[in-house]
Amino acid sequence: MESVICEKNKDMKVVPAVRWEQVVCNLCGRDESEPYHRERLPYFDEMLDFQIVRCRHCGLVYTNPRLADHNVAYLLGSSDDPEEIERHGQAKGTVFVGALDEIERLQQRSGDKTGGRLLDVGCGSGHFLAAARQRGFEVCGIEPACVSANYGVEKFGLEVIGKNILDVDLPAESFDVITAWDVIEHVADPQAVLEQCADWLRPGGIMALRFPSATWQKIKAAILHQLMASRRWVFGPTIHLYFFTEQTFTRIGQNVGLEVLRTKTTAAEANTNSAVLDHVKLVSNMVIRGIETISGRHLGNLEVYCRKREGNL
Repeated sequence: MESVICEKNKDMKVVPAVRWEQVVCNLCGRDESEPYHRERLPYFDEMLDFQIVRCRHCGLVYTNPRLADHNVAYLLGSSDDPEEIERHGQAKGTVFVGALDEIERLQQRSGDKTGGRLLDVGCGSGHFLAAARQRGFEVCGIEPACVSANYGVEKFGLEVIGKNILDVDLPAESFDVITAWDVIEHVADPQAVLEQCADWLRPGGIMALRFPSATWQKIKAAILHQLMASRRWVFGPTIHLYFFTEQTFTRIGQNVGLEVLRTKTTAAEANTNSAVLDHVKLVSNMVIRGIETISGRHLGNLEVYCRKREGNL
């Protein structure tokens, strides 16, 4: 696999006109939902109203209608400031170390050697891949944002494909581990992305993901509505399309042959340029721990570790 160096926003130099699209539930395919949350937030020079809904049949939470050009805010908004990129990557260092520890434990528990070939989907600036390589993994990544992809190649010497995952062609069953940190909530078709990953993963291989809990997003929205009624920017639906619970993700994983082995919660890292927002994150993490202790439910940022089922799916 060869790295792809691309020019920033070469295919997208200006913000396109706002276009909306209606979608059905990505988990069960039905088109019967109920309102879950509403947000009004800026999209470049406009203020837009968004609706988040919950499927009445399976409980999946998703933005609907959503921006047809849903990746624009991410692709055009990626910072090319090396200091900001590095600060953001290093802020997740503790998460990455914990994730690699968990992956190696699962490999050992199943009798496999630790390490192997690892693919990071949506690898960003490459900090997780660099950490995995230090552990002995043979690593490569996929990242559609050119600024981030180029940073990973130039800073760490990584192999990175600068494309959307569904446009990438890799050999079936060629990876021992596939990861996707804060990615699955951004993609237009999560089930198709997970199916593609399952195809690339060898039988018995590990897939690990992190994404925000739909339940905790709703709780945060209620809290912030009381504190800042005019600023309820919690779900971030300009770029966040899906919001999973432990149950809905388990079901969508089962659909593509992934068995959930473990779910845990990780705190939201302080990686913004706002001291106030970082303090809110810290307080939120304390609240999460209290609610989890009382309710026994996983909230916050969910980390899910899966194994690809062996044999016929």
